Amino acid sequence: MEVPRVHSRRSGTPSTGGRTPRPEAPEAELAADGDSGDGKARGWRSAHTQVVIVGFLAFCGPGLFNALTGLGGAGSSDPTVAAIANGCLYCTFAASSYFAGAAFNLLGPVPLFVVGGLTYAAYAACVYFSAQHGFLAAVGGVLLGVGAGLFWTAQGALMMAYATPQSRGRLIGLFWIIFNLGGVAGGLLEFGLNYSNEAGSASAASYFSFIAAMLAGALLSPFLLARPSQVVREDGSSVAFEQARSPKEELIAAVEAFSDPFVRRNLLFWFASNWFYTYDFNGFNGTQFNVRTRGLNSAVFWAAQMLAAWAFGTVLDGPQTPAKRAVWGMTLVAAALVVSLVPAIWLNYASSCGVGYGFDKDAPCSLDFLSDAQASAAPMLVFALLGAADAMYQNYAYWLMSMASGGDVRRMVQYSAAYKGTQSLGAGVAWLSDLGGGFPYRSQGVVALTLTLMACAPVVPTFALLDGAAGKAERRPDASYGSPTTVGYSEC
Repeated sequence: MEVPRVHSRRSGTPSTGGRTPRPEAPEAELAADGDSGDGKARGWRSAHTQVVIVGFLAFCGPGLFNALTGLGGAGSSDPTVAAIANGCLYCTFAASSYFAGAAFNLLGPVPLFVVGGLTYAAYAACVYFSAQHGFLAAVGGVLLGVGAGLFWTAQGALMMAYATPQSRGRLIGLFWIIFNLGGVAGGLLEFGLNYSNEAGSASAASYFSFIAAMLAGALLSPFLLARPSQVVREDGSSVAFEQARSPKEELIAAVEAFSDPFVRRNLLFWFASNWFYTYDFNGFNGTQFNVRTRGLNSAVFWAAQMLAAWAFGTVLDGPQTPAKRAVWGMTLVAAALVVSLVPAIWLNYASSCGVGYGFDKDAPCSLDFLSDAQASAAPMLVFALLGAADAMYQNYAYWLMSMASGGDVRRMVQYSAAYKGTQSLGAGVAWLSDLGGGFPYRSQGVVALTLTLMACAPVVPTFALLDGAAGKAERRPDASYGSPTTVGYSEC
């Protein structure tokens, strides 16, 4: 397998592969804005601070979107609204992500965060008004699909680029914690605003509170984000940029990512990585609980993600070799899928809600956390386990991509775009399969468990290719040429 050779900016002039690096900011300018002068960033331009900021932007956009989705039915009383909106969203998301890497290389991250953030607000508005104008559910899904592809490609590239080999698990976990705080806050907001709501859908105040926060995050992006070329990592290294190629060449490079053996072996793992959301949100939470309990469950789901991301990140940054950490991480991911999905499926058949024979599309329940405390306790706990398993799966995928890229941030951009595109394709198929009554939730749960466990197997052979595996020295991302550029490749 060809992997990128990484060069250090601090040890001489790196090869540019025939392209001119973008000029770096003067050292005095860097020192004046948080750099201590010893190469260690202390302020705004530190990698840690910038990951926190990216997490905040995700809090305002995808985090609050997750809170809305976590209610089941995208907050609507009709699960068809979510199936249509999210089916359109993820199918468009898949196409957008495949080309978002080229947009990142040509435009940089800020326009992608701004446009992407605005589309989250547009989606929430469209879902709210879809009760009067049904076609808006599809319109909102398509708009957000385009924007989310841009947002998540930029997010994934920056999050992986700013980490050193020793901090990848922690920084990915840090982002995940802040991002999912949006889901927690949004879920608690939904719980409070809908506490006395006897209707099946979320209140108008819920939607417009979310829309305002989503707009704020998008519009603040240009003022909060530092240029990646000026960000200093924990070890004092920074990311350098080369000139982007022509739009045509960038699009060709995006498609060529699928010739990478690492990408091909991860395709099924990525495809399955959001498949279970339809079952989790529409099937388990949306069909089993009333609206205020769904809001509380949503907060608990994302809080469980925060805890799991923090604990799992420490495992991935352990003292073992990368290959051993990869094996241990995959084992934990598979165990988490079994521990969460198996009891969820069992509850589908044996839950005491309704007539006592479980729940499904044709037999929904409306358990309340207070009046049905005894019956709701176990499924609420299982929903938290589903959240923890999701966080471990997603964090593991990002960690693998970061390790396999070996510090080449352009490769990280390609991996991030391919990951989000493939992930979204799987999610789109899953959401569209929920239209109508032909695919019961009991069957959806079994398919989700089977697919995710099967998807783990093809990934295992890539462990020997990870940065530092198989006796190779672990390379540092000191001065890979950052995001929007190509570096020279060599056999390794």
